[in-house]
Amino acid sequence: MEGQFNGFRLQSTCYSCRRMFDVFEGTQAYDRVKRNRKGMHCCEDCKQRIELEARLQLGRRLLTGKD
Repeated sequence: MEGQFNGFRLQSTCYSCRRMFDVFEGTQAYDRVKRNRKGMHCCEDCKQRIELEARLQLGRRLLTGKD
């Protein structure tokens, strides 16, 4: 997709890995960054890792029966 996108893009820093990443116009991430430039944002890789870890923890809680 690089080189083909003609819209706006913003850069932000991932709070987890501290790397710069681009967000493109028309995405939810772009809207969040545009509304709150100084907020805590994360890149797609870290977002997926965080979601996977949350699902694993939920599964562990359901299997062990602990609240």
